[in-house]
Amino acid sequence: MSAPSAERPSLARWAAVVLPAVAVALYTPPGVPRRSWLPLAVFVATILGLMLRPMPGGAVVLIAVSALALLGIMPITEALSGYADPVVWLPVAAFFLARAMLKTGLGRRIAFLFIRAIGHSSLGLGYALVSTDLVLASVIPSNGARTGGIVFPIAKSLAEAYESRPGPTARRLGAFLMTLVYQCEVIVCAMFLTGQASNVLIAKFAKDTTGLDLSYTTWFVGAIVPGLISLAVVGLILYRAFPPEIRHTPAARAGEP
Repeated sequence: MSAPSAERPSLARWAAVVLPAVAVALYTPPGVPRRSWLPLAVFVATILGLMLRPMPGGAVVLIAVSALALLGIMPITEALSGYADPVVWLPVAAFFLARAMLKTGLGRRIAFLFIRAIGHSSLGLGYALVSTDLVLASVIPSNGARTGGIVFPIAKSLAEAYESRPGPTARRLGAFLMTLVYQCEVIVCAMFLTGQASNVLIAKFAKDTTGLDLSYTTWFVGAIVPGLISLAVVGLILYRAFPPEIRHTPAARAGEP
């Protein structure tokens, strides 16, 4: 009895994905070529599939791309042309790098080198996490893989070591660390060509439109000074405006958490 009941939510999700797409496909506005309208139906189904998740997101996108080719909406070369751009694969490579750092513990080691050096206070602890993100941004071109996959879990474990968790104890330390890392992450993203995947697109657009070649070195030299000043100022302002209850963290510096 449990198997049919477990299948019903999935069938309902598929119906919610497919039926609106079919309705879009059956209607073609006057003056719009049908070949130009049908990709919208596949796009609608893809967005609904990513929202409702009848299966993992990657599988939904793969089915959508396959449908474009199998239904004759687009030639297969045209349907797959977007995947030929190296920028598309940049976030994938970034997540592979982040996964490797998690598996080897390298990201955690880098973090605790900074924590042992400057983590004697909550502000120093926050700067240690930001410094870790800064170092990783030089090689990992995705802020989601870098900060979400490596830095935030370390910040969470440090906060929990001081009994700071979401809820009444959040202001003890965790809320400050998470907010500081989040605010400084925006700055770190702008400091390296590999700070985030969209930076590579910006460099490509700049070269195509103005002829300006924004290399890794050029980007870094132009951003390092304002970036470091901004990181220092944001940390100090946040420490004043949103102070943690725990100001001293000697246990973190000693590597006890």
